[in-house]
Amino acid sequence: MPFLWVWDTILLDFRAGILYIEVLKKETQNPLKTVVIGDIHGRTTWKEIVDREQDADVVIFMGDYFDSRDRVAGAKQLQNFLDIIQWKLDVEASGKTEVVMIFGNHDFHYMPWYTREPYSGYLPYMAAKYRKALVSNLHHLTLAYAMGEVLFSHAGVSVEWLNRFAVKPDAETPWLRLSTAEIAKAINDTFAQFPKRFDFNGFNPFGDDPQQSPIWIRPWALEIANIARLSAGLVQVFGHTIPKDPQAVFQKSMESQGHKYFHADLLSHRMYLVLKGDSFSLQNLPTDYFNLA
Repeated sequence: MPFLWVWDTILLDFRAGILYIEVLKKETQNPLKTVVIGDIHGRTTWKEIVDREQDADVVIFMGDYFDSRDRVAGAKQLQNFLDIIQWKLDVEASGKTEVVMIFGNHDFHYMPWYTREPYSGYLPYMAAKYRKALVSNLHHLTLAYAMGEVLFSHAGVSVEWLNRFAVKPDAETPWLRLSTAEIAKAINDTFAQFPKRFDFNGFNPFGDDPQQSPIWIRPWALEIANIARLSAGLVQVFGHTIPKDPQAVFQKSMESQGHKYFHADLLSHRMYLVLKGDSFSLQNLPTDYFNLA
């Protein structure tokens, strides 16, 4: 099977009050089955999914580990994040499954470099503990992940943001000609060197601006920004925005020609995505998992 380059951000240390991180490269085989778990927000639904999908080669969490939408207590949100980290360590130690943890905007506003007004769901009384947990586990998190022609990020990747903010070794080569792995590397390199470039950057209060970052942009602006500006074969998978009708949105993505977009913020619908080979499917969890015979 072909090999792909996968990039992760690694925490180094604090020096003079500055967070130093670098991007390291590792090699992995093209997986047979990938399970995509949407924005967490303190939910433990991920445990049902990984228990159900024990044959997965890769499990990808789409970020936003904190700031509950379901009134989950702050301490429970923290423990849930630490449970994900421990599960990642356990399954990767077995050599059976690779676990990818994407970094989201509701994680971003707890980081040491963030100095602006926090956004919805922020818990001031838990901020120091969340920050400590995120910083000490930053080497488990990444901003973008490439798998063949599929690019995973929290909110999606806009050419407008890439042109304005991303670190690119070859300034002459248009993004259209770069591979998915090269785009992912540019995003992760940018986060390693200039994390503030991922901050909210636009006029629409909901993030519906083409220049928004990969942790903030909304689907409409994302699609408009990328028309004919990224490879037609590129597939993007992102969370951040809950689709009102997951089935209809998924079907539209399946039928679209060229650049495809798959919405993964599905836990509130008790759904998740599976990528098997080149084929996506939308999976439903049982309505009452804990009371099943």
